[in-house]
Amino acid sequence: MLLGAGLQLAPAHATQAWKRAKPFPEASAAAKNAAQAVIHEAGSEECLRGKLSNAIVQLSNSCDVSGLSSSVCELASDIAGRELELDVAEMLTTSETLLQMLGDGASAR
Repeated sequence: MLLGAGLQLAPAHATQAWKRAKPFPEASAAAKNAAQAVIHEAGSEECLRGKLSNAIVQLSNSCDVSGLSSSVCELASDIAGRELELDVAEMLTTSETLLQMLGDGASAR
């Protein structure tokens, strides 16, 4: 009986997660901070990978929930959908790309 109740609650938790998506300006600021941390090697590899990955997922969710479409939203969505984690070289490249896109005033349409 409890198992069935648990299964029924899962979709409600998923819905709640969407309601908690950060606004695009906040999510993009977090992505910038994470990208800068990666570039400046401000932490262990594992910590930086987690920080960047979480920021990218938040950015992707923000874009999805808000219905925004831009090159930075597409990048975030592509990376957030990967099954494998980024290696160090990919983290650096992604961070540089994010900073360039977000620093150039890349706005969502």
